[in-house]
Amino acid sequence: AVGVPVSDNGVPQPGDYTKMEFDWKTDPRSYLKPMDSNFTDYNVLLDAHMHTTYSDGVLSPKQAIDYAIANGYNAVIVTDHQTVAGSIAAKKYAEKHHSDQITVITGMEYTCCRIHMNLIGINKSVAVTPPFPSDDELRDVINKVHDMGGLVIVNHIPWSNATMLPWNDARLPNNPTREQLLDWGVDGFEVVNQNTFDLRSYQFVQENSDRLVALTGSDMHYPGSSYAWTTINAENRTAEAILDEIRNRRTSFLLDASGTRPLQLAPYNKNYFKYAPWGLIGDYFYGYADKYTGQYSFQGTFCQNEVLDTHGTMMGWFVLWLIVSILVLEILYWFFRWLLLLVAHAIHGCITRRRAR
Repeated sequence: AVGVPVSDNGVPQPGDYTKMEFDWKTDPRSYLKPMDSNFTDYNVLLDAHMHTTYSDGVLSPKQAIDYAIANGYNAVIVTDHQTVAGSIAAKKYAEKHHSDQITVITGMEYTCCRIHMNLIGINKSVAVTPPFPSDDELRDVINKVHDMGGLVIVNHIPWSNATMLPWNDARLPNNPTREQLLDWGVDGFEVVNQNTFDLRSYQFVQENSDRLVALTGSDMHYPGSSYAWTTINAENRTAEAILDEIRNRRTSFLLDASGTRPLQLAPYNKNYFKYAPWGLIGDYFYGYADKYTGQYSFQGTFCQNEVLDTHGTMMGWFVLWLIVSILVLEILYWFFRWLLLLVAHAIHGCITRRRAR
C-alpha cells in the first residue's frame, strides 16, 4: 500500500484521510432516472472504477467501501493501477462486514502512456507492458484478460486525449481510436468518468451495441461527490451475476452532473503544520522556474519529455529588489544612527547646561 500522501514540495498533504468516516446514505434512485428511459427495473448501482491506497488513492480499501455505501452504491469494481491487490483486500472487507450491502468485483487499471483500461473480473494482476506499448502488445493484453475470463473497459477517453501544455499534445500520446479498440476486441467504454459525460463514446457504444457495453466510474482517488451510477438488473447481487449482465451488455446509468451531498473535509494532518513552513519557503524558490514533467506512466517514468522553463526576468527583478532593499536598509541604518547621535548630543548639551547653572 502507498504511504502518507505528500505534495510536490515533499510536505505531507494538509488532510489526514486515515481518520475519515462516512456515516451518511445517499439514495440516487429517489431523484434520478436512467439514461435509457426503458431501463426502469434494476437492483444494482455500480461504481466501475475506483482506487485505494494500494495505488494512488487516499482511502484504504475499508474506507473506499464505506465511502461507496454512503454514496448509494451497492456494487463496486476496485481498479488500482497495475494491481488487483487493492480489490482483493476490499472484497475481503466487504464480505466480512457488509455482505448484505455491497458486492466487490476484483480488477485493476492497466496504465501506460497510450491508454488506461480497466481489466475487470480477474483475480490476478496482468503484467504491464512498456510505457509506450505497440498495438500488438495492447492486443495481447486484451486477449490475455479474455483468456482469464475477464473484461476490458476503456477508460476516460476525453481525459486521455486532453491537450497538455507546453507540449501541445494529448495527455496520452498516440491514444488508440475507438475503431481500433473495437477491432482489438475491447468489451466496452467508460462513458462517464467523474463528472465528465463522454458523449462520443456513448454514441459509439450505441452504434455498436451488439459488441460494446457502457459503464460509468467515479475514478475515486479522493473522497468527493458522486456523479454517476451504472444500473444493472442482475439475477442476484453476486459478482458473477453482475459480470454476466455486463458481458451481455445490459446496462444503463444514472447521472447527476451537480454531484452528491454531503461532502466532507479531511481533518488536518499535524505533520503538515510541522513541515509546511519549510515547504512554503521551497515553493517561493520553485516559483522562479516552471518544471513540467508530464503525465506519469505508473511505471517510474513520464509520458512527455521534461521541460524546465526558468524565469530570467523574474530572477533579474529579484536581484534588483534585493539591491534596492539593501540600499534602503543601509540608508535607514545611517539615518537612525545619525538621529540617535543627534538625540544623544542634545541630551548631553542639556545636561552640561544644567550643571553649569
